Formats: sequence, structure tokens, C-alpha cells
Amino acid sequence: MDILLTRPELDSKKLANILNNKKFDVKISPLIEISSVDYEYESTRQNDLIIFTSKNGINNFQYLKKDDKVIVIGDGTNELAKKKGIKNIKNINGNSEDLKLVIRKFVKKGMKILHPTSINSNDDLKIFFKDLNCEYLALGCYDSKMCNTNPEVFEKFFNSCKDGLITIFSRRTALSLKNEIFKMNLSKRCKYKSILVLSSSIKKELDDLDFKEVLETNEPNQESMIKLVESVDYNRGKNEEG
Repeated sequence: MDILLTRPELDSKKLANILNNKKFDVKISPLIEISSVDYEYESTRQNDLIIFTSKNGINNFQYLKKDDKVIVIGDGTNELAKKKGIKNIKNINGNSEDLKLVIRKFVKKGMKILHPTSINSNDDLKIFFKDLNCEYLALGCYDSKMCNTNPEVFEKFFNSCKDGLITIFSRRTALSLKNEIFKMNLSKRCKYKSILVLSSSIKKELDDLDFKEVLETNEPNQESMIKLVESVDYNRGKNEEG
């Protein structure tokens, strides 16, 4: 089975190594490019809580201290925080909506919240913390650029593969996918492809494209994505045998 991985190059290669190459013909066409940016930060700032919604935030924020109180989203981000020596970590296995539910239980008025994130971050958490009367700082410490770094592989996957799977790990990647499909005039080829996504919000971004099917993982993490990939392969194998 042909499968297209769209995460940044390093993450896609790691995922490719995990997948069984006897079952999958893996293609890599990153649709998001992560790069560091210059930013200003007062190192003396006293934060009550630091939030990391991706590994990119941890990798690009240089002022993290081992005794900081940290909340992360996802097992991958959690493991990276542990490798950095952070002791006080709470892992939210979900998305930003799950994060809000947990934080609402203990956050207090006037708390200082730091969120090292992309320069392209939206105002969702900003509005949330404003309503709670907290001092929230979204610190843009990296750039998440929508670009297709391997367009030949991308186009060949859509035009040459009769059937195939595409993995999408974020809303921004979904937007980048749509941009490439429209730019290359590949909309009619979507009906032969299945999309695997991590959440309903990502799934919603793809509503205006007519894919064969859009499947959502049980949990918003890579492990759940791998299980879904394997189950799709298994079910198709059963159907072919039948």
C-alpha cells in the first residue's frame, strides 16, 4: 500500500522507520517546514505556568528551566520535556480543547502563563486566558511555513497511485495539503485517496475536498495514527480476500 507522509522531514523519516516496509510503500513529501526565528524574552520573567503544544516549542525556546511548572500536549512533547530534565510536567493527551478543560480547574486570576509557540499561532488561547483574567504571553520562537519541499513525489503520488493513504498531523498541514492540491489541479484525484487525521478539527479543514474517506484516530498522537494505518491495511486485505 502506498502511504504519503507529510510531516517535517525528520519526523516523517522517524515514522517511516516505524512502519512495516513489507506492507507500505512509503513516500515522504513534507508540507510544513519548521525554522527558528529571533525573539525577545525577559529571562527574569517569573511564570506560574509554561505551556508547550508541540515539540517545536521546546526545541526553540532557550530559557526553559528544570524547575519550571510545565503542561504539554502529547506523548512526544512529554518525552522531549523529560529529556530536557524538566521534573514538574503534566501531559494532556488530547488537543487545545482538552488543555482548556484541565487548566480551568486550577488556574487563578493574575497567573502568568507563557506559551512558546509558532509565530503563526492563533488567538484561541489568548482569548481563553483573557477570560480567566490571566497574563498570557504567546512567544513566537519558531516559524511553521506551509511549503511542499518534495513536489515531484507529491504529484506522482496523486497521479500514479491508484489507491493510497495520506497522514495529516495538524490543521496547518491540512491547509498546506489543500493549497498544493488546488495549485497542482489534483482535486479530481482525491477520490482515490484516503486521509488519516488526528482530530475532528483537522478533519473539518478537509471538508471541501472529495476524498475516498477521511478517518480520525482514537487518540491525537502518533501511536494512535500507526494503529489506524495498520487497521486500514488489515481491513482492505480482508476485503480483497473476500
